Amino acid sequence: MGNEGSLICRSEHVSDDPIFQNAYAWMKSSMIQAGLPAPAADASPWWCWVRRDENHPGPYTEDYAGPDDPVVLQLSIPSHLVVLSCFDLWHFVLNRWYVGASEADEHEFVLAWGNSKEDMNTSPALEERLQNSWSAIFELDQNKVDMGRFEAKSIQGCFWILQCDHVVGVMESAKLDSYQHPHQLLENGMEESLDQAAEDG
Repeated sequence: MGNEGSLICRSEHVSDDPIFQNAYAWMKSSMIQAGLPAPAADASPWWCWVRRDENHPGPYTEDYAGPDDPVVLQLSIPSHLVVLSCFDLWHFVLNRWYVGASEADEHEFVLAWGNSKEDMNTSPALEERLQNSWSAIFELDQNKVDMGRFEAKSIQGCFWILQCDHVVGVMESAKLDSYQHPHQLLENGMEESLDQAAEDG
């Protein structure tokens, strides 16, 4: 990126797991429909955190992995170049779950989907209905699925080209926090207390 000033993520670097391949293909199509055409036929979106949990602007150490001690880039990208989506609802796309407009709608779809599976013939109309329901991940203030308050949602972004002039900072892994659930914090606190007691004793 240093020589050309920009970098495109190629599809060859994306996991070959069909779950990710299909979900990424859907996201690429959604970005194109949103007016962001792919810069190359084999381009795959870059993914970034816009907000990770409430009041936590950066990622956690568990959010990334890679060789050579990877770092986290702090980016400032024009909003018209990024497609935002709800991180939690993204799992509906990955798992091919239906986002129902209501409990009745979800029940009706699940019943129809189950019957089509038994017939070994999922109709194109049902598949289209399933994929259309995923558009809810872009409605960050939606309440079809209870993912908590808007202020507490984790929001991810997808964009096509990583440009040098969009990089405003670099954060080393040592500067990142580790994500821990409350019960993990409690367990760690108990372990530290026991260790301290052993040292004192």
